[in-house]
Amino acid sequence: MRNRHQAAAVIFCFILWITAGGCAGRTEESRQEEKIVLNVLAGQSTSDAGTEDMVSDAVAEKFPDVQLEWECVDWGESFDDSMRARLSSGDIPDIIVGKSQDVAAYAETGILAEIHLSGTGNIYKEALDTAEIEGKLYGLPYNALYQGVIYNKDIFKANGLTVPKTRKELRKTVEILEQRGITAFAGHFQESWKTGNLIMQMMIGNIFSQRPDWGDDFRKGKETFTRSGEARLCMEEVKYIYDHSFEDASFLQQAESDKRFDEGKAAMYPGGCWSLQFVNQAQQEFHYGIFPYPNENGDSRLIRETNMTFMKSAFTRNGELVDDIFQLLMDDTRLMEEILEFTQTFSVRRDVEAGGQTCIWDDVYAYQESGDIVEAAVGNSQLIWNFQNNLAGETLRWLQGEITLEEVLAFADENREESKRQS
Repeated sequence: MRNRHQAAAVIFCFILWITAGGCAGRTEESRQEEKIVLNVLAGQSTSDAGTEDMVSDAVAEKFPDVQLEWECVDWGESFDDSMRARLSSGDIPDIIVGKSQDVAAYAETGILAEIHLSGTGNIYKEALDTAEIEGKLYGLPYNALYQGVIYNKDIFKANGLTVPKTRKELRKTVEILEQRGITAFAGHFQESWKTGNLIMQMMIGNIFSQRPDWGDDFRKGKETFTRSGEARLCMEEVKYIYDHSFEDASFLQQAESDKRFDEGKAAMYPGGCWSLQFVNQAQQEFHYGIFPYPNENGDSRLIRETNMTFMKSAFTRNGELVDDIFQLLMDDTRLMEEILEFTQTFSVRRDVEAGGQTCIWDDVYAYQESGDIVEAAVGNSQLIWNFQNNLAGETLRWLQGEITLEEVLAFADENREESKRQS
């Protein structure tokens, strides 16, 4: 009898222990298991690192039972390869974050599912067009980059310089700067992505703006890099920047180039507004502007690239939930403003403007008002990034004297089939 009472007491105490939280660790583990885990593959530009934490915090607040697991890779170097590896292994992400140019390419191969959102009328039509196929939305455009030549307005003013519009005027500007001991361009050529970006900027300004189907003709054999005077000129213009940059430009990474430009050691920075993150930490008080890289005729336009674009996998089991998360990202204007300021990028919504764009905003707005804007997709949809990046690698070899320009152009022609993503 006594043993029965003792056993009952032990059982009663055990129940009290559980009730009091003796298995709290296991209960928490169970709660974690109950969460819906969404896998995210994010191809990031240099300014994007850290945005994943902002997005995760916003999603956790609205959807406490959802957990985002991120794999963040460099968009230019690893994104496409990571996507291919995921597909081949069956480890397919629920959410894909890339650039607007990825939408058409991945939708064409069946990787993406249509997304369903309300209120997309607030998004600029040009940005929305990059994410729509036959009237269906396959991506949520989130922010935009502007590309051209960022310049130090104070250096220009002190030397009586105005914004060059033609290639001839640019040459004169560089000549005056160098006569006065000022480095013309804050170039950095250690990373191939930078050279690839410059090549495409030149091709948009000199080829694709006039002939948006040039890449299709290239694959058909109607155009070649070796026979195209325009293509040759684009490559030579990249070399011109290289020749008039810092003497150690071959060994410079972006961070060091940004730092030197911020210190007033160069007058111009060919590239994009992703390099404006240095302004947030700037000790100097220089004034900056941006203008399109000049072409022969003086009709170049500032390049806009719809950057962070959220896409839904066709293989996700939580399609409606992904749509709900995308709706949150579109509707949460405070989050968008924070990300825009952090990345120094621009809004794709008419009703949202970040406060961190002031250093070049006036110039960007002026080009928008005059209609002198061209979407980067006009070139990026014709020659995919892998092709651009591989061509950039050969171009760097030419800049460093290892091969000739003829060999670079021949390399492009020999790899023409790689210039379009295969289904």
